[in-house]
Amino acid sequence: MHRSLQALQYYTSHSETDIERLHERIRSSLASTESLTDTMIRLTGQAPLVPFPQDTVTTEEWTAFLSGKHHQVLADFYGTLVARPILEEDGPTPVEETASTPTLSRTHREPDSSRRQKIKSFSEPRSRRKFPWGWVALLILCFLLGAGGTYVYSNYIASPRVSEPKSTVEKPVAIKETKKEAPKEDQPEVKEVSDILYVKTRNSNIYSDSGLTDTLYEADFGDGYRILETTDTISKIELTDELIGYIKNADTTKTLQDDAIADESLLTWVGDNLDTSFVTETLIDLIGKSSADLNSIYGAPERTFSDEVNSYLFYGNHFFTLQNDQVIAIDWSETNITNDDLALLTPLQLETETTALVTSNSYRLQRFDKPGTDFSRIRLAEQKL
Repeated sequence: MHRSLQALQYYTSHSETDIERLHERIRSSLASTESLTDTMIRLTGQAPLVPFPQDTVTTEEWTAFLSGKHHQVLADFYGTLVARPILEEDGPTPVEETASTPTLSRTHREPDSSRRQKIKSFSEPRSRRKFPWGWVALLILCFLLGAGGTYVYSNYIASPRVSEPKSTVEKPVAIKETKKEAPKEDQPEVKEVSDILYVKTRNSNIYSDSGLTDTLYEADFGDGYRILETTDTISKIELTDELIGYIKNADTTKTLQDDAIADESLLTWVGDNLDTSFVTETLIDLIGKSSADLNSIYGAPERTFSDEVNSYLFYGNHFFTLQNDQVIAIDWSETNITNDDLALLTPLQLETETTALVTSNSYRLQRFDKPGTDFSRIRLAEQKL
């Protein structure tokens, strides 16, 4: 859900008194720490999954934001904050108590047990809420500015780059495609991206020549590529910054169901449903690591594999895909996740009976059945299209 809509939902479900109390708690926290991360931990007990681009914010900036001045980082912070359960306020502090409460820092993330203890307070019967139309107008304006900025950045500013994971050493499995019925009125909105295509079959060969005679690479279902040129039957695509290839249009699609979800929602699902015990920092910290970094953290891999595009390092039931010696994807090779399980996160954007795809702004999740077993493979890949 977009940050502005999350904030709007909070405003329509809380009284004006509760909203003003929350604003004052945020201002008080920023006055003591000027840190959005510390303020998030203080009010919710949890750190943000994705660091804020600008963590230091003054009370003057917060006051200006409340007065209607656009501030993208504060808008994202506020949307993330109100989407989580807010801890109740501590009881009044005795006047004679001289020891100040220690503030959270980036090097100390464990709150005292007293901060964890919730104190149930009994408020007076709240009066009839006055609907905050001013805040609704401000949130709609923030939403429109954010959507417009995202469109301009993705279409006119961002340079085209493709980070493409490779399939495992499994042999391709022939999948019979069933003829789909015509879309019904209650089906989700179809999103078409004219210069990007996705592989819609379990595997598809990518060739080094337009005559489709020399196989260069084998792409997986859900892999995405930027289109350089296209004809009625084949498309010239960008595999990496230095490598191009050709693929059959019959194996691809330029349409996805619905829009991408938030990065935080996708990463939270991975942490809740997949084994991340091997992660020493965070999942996003592993993206971009080199093979030397992985050897330093996990030791030498059990086995390796490479092709014309990527290299692969295998550790137990997971492996890393590296392109130009940087991690671009992590695969869990033995999971019990089904298409229905993945659909609980969000409606699937592309699927077959044995595969599924979900994307966020920066990442994508691809699911594959493992033939002859009860397991499936899940890939978390960087999405730079």
